[in-house]
This record gives sequence, C-alpha cells and structure tokens, in this order.
Amino acid sequence: MNPNTSPISIEDIKEVLPKLTRDQVIALDRELHDYLETSMITRVAEGSFQEWQDPDEDIYNTVCPCQKWK
Repeated sequence: MNPNTSPISIEDIKEVLPKLTRDQVIALDRELHDYLETSMITRVAEGSFQEWQDPDEDIYNTVCPCQKWK
C-alpha cells in the first residue's frame, strides 16, 4: 500500500461528516489546516536545502589530514 493513501475515501468522509457535532467538525478543520500547513512548509524547506547538494561544495567536507579539529 502506498504510504500516501488511506483505506478511507473522500466519500467515506462525506458520509460521516453530517454525523459529527459542530465542535467535532471545527476540530477536524483545524487539524486538516495544521496538517496541510506543515506539509507545505516542509516541502518549501526541503527545496531550500537543494543548494547544499552541490557536488562542487563537497570540497569543504574533506579535511586536510594535517588539520586537527579542536
């Protein structure tokens, strides 16, 4: 099973939604917004680190054997 999929469908959610109380719907809405916001922020943050994947910058990962880190 794909980790991005769920056995619960959108149709299942639509069926259950009217059975929830107003407070439950509001709580679910907040959780969905938090989840989406976190997902978007994570995706943007991952993109900002792509420059660190530059192979030309790997020269800084090699330390001269004569150097000792203190």
